[in-house]
Amino acid sequence: MHDLHDIEEAERMGRARSRVFFVLAMVFFAGQSAYFASSPTTRDSHARIGAWLILVLLMMMLLATGGFLLKGRKVRDLLNDEGSRHNRLAAQAMGFWVTILSALAVYVESIFDPLTFNEAIHIIVTLGVGAALISFAVRERRAHRLG
Repeated sequence: MHDLHDIEEAERMGRARSRVFFVLAMVFFAGQSAYFASSPTTRDSHARIGAWLILVLLMMMLLATGGFLLKGRKVRDLLNDEGSRHNRLAAQAMGFWVTILSALAVYVESIFDPLTFNEAIHIIVTLGVGAALISFAVRERRAHRLG
């Protein structure tokens, strides 16, 4: 049985999670606009690519688990209730479709204006992961507003 403190903490953290995911997506998109605004000679430095890969993997882990892995099991179970799991799966599906559509758009665009492999991957992954983050944030915010 869950005590009142755990329930209140999970409720507070669930509302915060939707805001954090949305802000994280905006920061991710801003970082990618900075990537494309930079010079092609400096854009693919090892440090930049490494930081981007770590950020992408972190965001994918957050989407896969719902976050808060360092919290106790009771709070995590309350945070990842059936509605939240459904929202996360729907957000992952949205990310999948945006990734596929982005890949197709990059393919067509590259016919007219060739892209490097790194540029194409940045566009596809950024749009897919960012869309999933925003979708989850919006769904969770709506669930907390209605619930």
